[in-house]
Amino acid sequence: MGGNIHPALAFARQVDGWSPGIFNKVDKWRETDSLAPWRFMTFRQCKAWLADWLKHNPTPQEGFLSPPIMKHFPPHIVYMSLAAWRTGKALLHCDESLFRMLGETNQSDALPGDMLRRLPFWGFWLDFPADTVFAEGQGPLLGAFFTLTDHDNGTDALLALTLAQEPLVDGNLPLGMEYLPLTAPVSTAISLQDEGVRGFWQAVLPVLFWLCSENSEWGTQGKPVRPPPRRVGKHQRFIPPKKPVQIYAGARAGAALRQPSRPERDSPLKEPGGISNRRLRPHVRKAHWQTYWKGKPTQGEEKSMLLKWKPPQIVNGQNDDLDAVVRFIKENNKREKE
Repeated sequence: MGGNIHPALAFARQVDGWSPGIFNKVDKWRETDSLAPWRFMTFRQCKAWLADWLKHNPTPQEGFLSPPIMKHFPPHIVYMSLAAWRTGKALLHCDESLFRMLGETNQSDALPGDMLRRLPFWGFWLDFPADTVFAEGQGPLLGAFFTLTDHDNGTDALLALTLAQEPLVDGNLPLGMEYLPLTAPVSTAISLQDEGVRGFWQAVLPVLFWLCSENSEWGTQGKPVRPPPRRVGKHQRFIPPKKPVQIYAGARAGAALRQPSRPERDSPLKEPGGISNRRLRPHVRKAHWQTYWKGKPTQGEEKSMLLKWKPPQIVNGQNDDLDAVVRFIKENNKREKE
């Protein structure tokens, strides 16, 4: 995948060349399921779609539908990911400072996988900063196609189709696929993954959760929405955009992270039996997740959990122009040293 072409586009063109016209009738096999609007298609629908194409077209001599590759690699992973991605052709780039800080945020594994159903895409490509995300057997990854689908045991799962940095040479595809069931908490699903894959999910899941959070930001284009189908003859079809849609998310948050931290005031500490004006010492509050409930069931409103990401902050700093000071407290005499 050399040259100036984006690796996701190069891969999609390669698949199109191996199985020409296969995506033209994907909507015929996709059944709209109002109970799962976050899912573009199921495994069963994908199998019927690929079987129909192979029935009416010559068997490819190369690519994912060729007999040698189908024996070792399930092609459904590729075609489900690309079919979902083609509805919007979103190429998502998250600010690198934000990407790395999200990866350092504590307790991401404690979040419920159900949150990922709020992704604003059926399928999208996410760029990975250089030498940030790794997978066993692939080394550093360029990025991945993500989509939500059903899993072997009937549960919903997040599907990642990853591309590594090695180019496409002699049919040696730098490709990987990973499933993550939507468990609560998501750490339950991560713990069942092979050891070499856990680091991958721990690196990318915080970014995906941020995309689902209430304070995600998308720049001037605003938060994406899933494209509506268009009527073509008697059928509803999703018409892919002619050009990919480049989305740069988190630009403001990333710029803020690169600036000197601004202090914030914390509320006074109250003693259990009285009143106190004592405040916490100046300290750095690490990045963390905050969940809260919205909705009043007693008034007919559906109750739902919302998610916010809180960036690191200097708490109780005295002067915006001063650097943060870390104080160490000695146990024996409680004297402070700077």
